[in-house]
Amino acid sequence: MVEVIRVEALGRHHDRAGFACPTGNLGTYLRERASQDVKRGAAAVFVGVDPSAPAKILGYYTLSSFSLKLQDIPTPYQRPLARYPDVGVTLLGRLAVDITCRGQHLGEFLLFDALRRVVLSSSTIATVALVVDALEGSETFYTHYGFMHLGGQRYWLPLDTARLLGQKQSAPLSADDER
Repeated sequence: MVEVIRVEALGRHHDRAGFACPTGNLGTYLRERASQDVKRGAAAVFVGVDPSAPAKILGYYTLSSFSLKLQDIPTPYQRPLARYPDVGVTLLGRLAVDITCRGQHLGEFLLFDALRRVVLSSSTIATVALVVDALEGSETFYTHYGFMHLGGQRYWLPLDTARLLGQKQSAPLSADDER
């Protein structure tokens, strides 16, 4: 069992070929497109690694800027933003855990790391929420942490809720976080 996880930006030294996640082509994305998305500025990719084996990717997530139409967000959140037709949010595009790490709460750990990054960056880049297009079968995971259904596979977590969640959270794994 992995005791300490370090989360860092995807780099050349990370073994993308060794990552195995059969869900929703998440392994294929990491192997074939993640580096290109980073180079093009389309997504920031963060990987969780064990410091004793820093090349092995245990899990990863992506973040990118995104916007929603005002009318597509929950009504209680529309009023303070009423003069803006589009609302800036952060998209959690992908979240995946290597098959060897299932059952170790690594997905939760990575989600909370993403929440911390979004909350920290919100002081320099405005965002009102974290949005995810959940893969089929992962909806319960996101709703467990307070994400609200927007329609289809899209879920929304307001930034204020993310802040509160981060304050209440006690990470199941130790973070040796390089930011």
